Amino acid sequence: MAAATTKTPKPMILKPIQRMHVTCVLVGIRALVQHAWDEKAREMMRQKQQEGVKTKNRDLRDPAAEAEAACYKTVDGKYGIYIMAIKKAIILSAHKDLGIDRTLVRKALFIVCDDPNLVVPFLDQKTKYRVEEDMVRVGQGTAALRYRPYWDNWSVRVTFELDTALLQTKAFLTLVDWAGSRQGIGEMRPEKDGEYGRFKIDMTQKIIEKKV
Repeated sequence: MAAATTKTPKPMILKPIQRMHVTCVLVGIRALVQHAWDEKAREMMRQKQQEGVKTKNRDLRDPAAEAEAACYKTVDGKYGIYIMAIKKAIILSAHKDLGIDRTLVRKALFIVCDDPNLVVPFLDQKTKYRVEEDMVRVGQGTAALRYRPYWDNWSVRVTFELDTALLQTKAFLTLVDWAGSRQGIGEMRPEKDGEYGRFKIDMTQKIIEKKV
């Protein structure tokens, strides 16, 4: 009987995480349309989904109040953008056919945000949104009206955390521009066959890289 052979263990190929914070300013190309779920709408959904609980009749519509409730705000009340929308747009822009695998980006990309609501504030808090009335389809194709905030001029400063062992900064910044042009954020964005919510990196502002 032949003696059992001992397999040589494979060398460890894990690479150390190379953390890099990359801070840049994103500026809107088209108006940003928001539709955050306010607490009143959440409570109505909870009641409707509880067996035997009927929701009360709808109150009279208040377009201004509905648009205000649809805005994203930081915990201290500043208007801004739900940061996970930006991350989602970046991830969806990646594809292995483009040389950047989507799974790799998920592993290599994080967003630095201290706000409990995960909202990064607009740089200009003095700019006011405009209220627009949009017709949408809900349920079985039923038409409904929505009053939402349209931000015509908007920009945010975002800090990303990258593992540059997996994703180099230059490739990542290109991916951010693709995300802003092809995916967008908010309602009626390019991903949903719209034109709103497009953005780009503001190259007039310094891009800051910092190892952490």
